[in-house]
Amino acid sequence: MIDDYDFYEEAEDYEEYAPDHYFEEAQEEIKSLYEENKEQVFYLRQLQVKLEKKYFHLVTNNALLGLLKIGYLKDHRIKREKGTSTRYFIHHSNRYPVRAIKRIEEVVQEYSQDNITRGCGYRAEDIFCKALALRGFMPVGAKITEYNENKWEKTGNDLDFVFSKDGIEYGCEIKNTLGYIDKDELDIKIEMCHFFNVKPLFIMRYSPKSYNHLLYTNGGFALLFKTQIYELSQIELVNRIKEIIGLPVISTKSIPDGIIDRFENWHNELIAKRK
Repeated sequence: MIDDYDFYEEAEDYEEYAPDHYFEEAQEEIKSLYEENKEQVFYLRQLQVKLEKKYFHLVTNNALLGLLKIGYLKDHRIKREKGTSTRYFIHHSNRYPVRAIKRIEEVVQEYSQDNITRGCGYRAEDIFCKALALRGFMPVGAKITEYNENKWEKTGNDLDFVFSKDGIEYGCEIKNTLGYIDKDELDIKIEMCHFFNVKPLFIMRYSPKSYNHLLYTNGGFALLFKTQIYELSQIELVNRIKEIIGLPVISTKSIPDGIIDRFENWHNELIAKRK
C-alpha cells in the first residue's frame, strides 16, 4: 500500500515568512536536528529535501552557509570522478565524522550513477503516461520539437510529451529529481508550450511555490508529487536510501489515483468554463 509518505502533494497556501524571520527560523530548525544527536552528519541535498515542506532549497542552503560562517557547523567534501562533490555538514563538536560520512556516501554514489538516474526518469515517464492515458489523456507525441506546424529552433530543447483530451492539448514535462527544475529550463519550456499552442503541464517531484504560480499564470498546471520514483528492480537500493539517508523514495507499480484526480479535476473545470 502507498501511504502519505510515499506520495504527497504539497498544499500551496502555506505561510510565507518575512526574509529575516525565514532564514533565522530555518537555522533554528537545522540546529535542532544536530542538537538531537551531535554525531549526525547531513549533506546539502538531503537537508534541502528534508526541510522543503517549510523552506525553499535556496533558503536551506543559505541557512547552512550562515551556520558554517559562525562556526556552529563545519563542512567536508567528498569528490567524485566527474569533478562533482557531496558537501557534508557536521556539528562543530563532532571530531570523528568519517565513518558516518562513508556510510551515507556509499549510498549517494550508488543512486547518483547515470544508469540509476536515467532509470528514474524513464520510470516516472512510463507510469505517469499510463496513469494519464487511463483517464483519457492520450499521448500524441514525444520529444517534441515540432508541433501544430511550428518548429522550435530557438534552443536545443524539446518537450517530453503532448497529451490530448476533450480538444485540449498539453505540453508535458516530467521531472523525477530531488532538486528543482532549473528556472531557465522552466522558462524555456513554458515558452515552447506557447509557441506550440498547448497548455503547460509540468509533473514534478516538488517545486517552489513561485514556479507553480508561474505555470498557473501561463495557463498551465503543476502536478506535484513528493517521492522520487525508482524502477521496480531497484527496491533494495530504495530501502537503503530510506534507512540510511531518509530521503522520500519509492519503487512502485503505479501512480495513486489521488494525484491524477487533482489534474483531471482542473481539466474538467476548464471544460466546464467553455460551456
